[in-house]
Amino acid sequence: MKKVAALLTLALVSAALVACGDDDNGTTTTTTGGEATNGAATGGGGGAGGGTTVQLEADPSGGLAYTTTEAAAKAGTVTIDFKNPQPIAHDVRVEDPSGGDAGGTEVITESEESASLKNLKPGKYTFYCSVPGHREAGMEGTLTVE
Repeated sequence: MKKVAALLTLALVSAALVACGDDDNGTTTTTTGGEATNGAATGGGGGAGGGTTVQLEADPSGGLAYTTTEAAAKAGTVTIDFKNPQPIAHDVRVEDPSGGDAGGTEVITESEESASLKNLKPGKYTFYCSVPGHREAGMEGTLTVE
């Protein structure tokens, strides 16, 4: 059973890589509080109960990319709202400035998932898809925490 699952995963990743072109149409969206358009972040400052929500989406056209390659958030609790409209599995993992795992969403297909990352300190974080081969194909971006 594990071999079948591994083969199926390999086949899906291979098909996704073949179908994916090198489309570098990533957008950059940042906010300094309040509502953001086109995705990146919403939310207030770093006071008690405050936090920032970062909205990320997998490329709806099927490429191995996010629609946003840069986002900003206030230090503290950061919520990742991730939408994957694709039948190909994706997630969002966040790597802290030292290379450690700061948390992220579950792997999903054709749905939405949220994850809260607690006590993020100011710095540059990398968000990426942890499905094998996706990050290497360019499915990553930068989260700047201020």
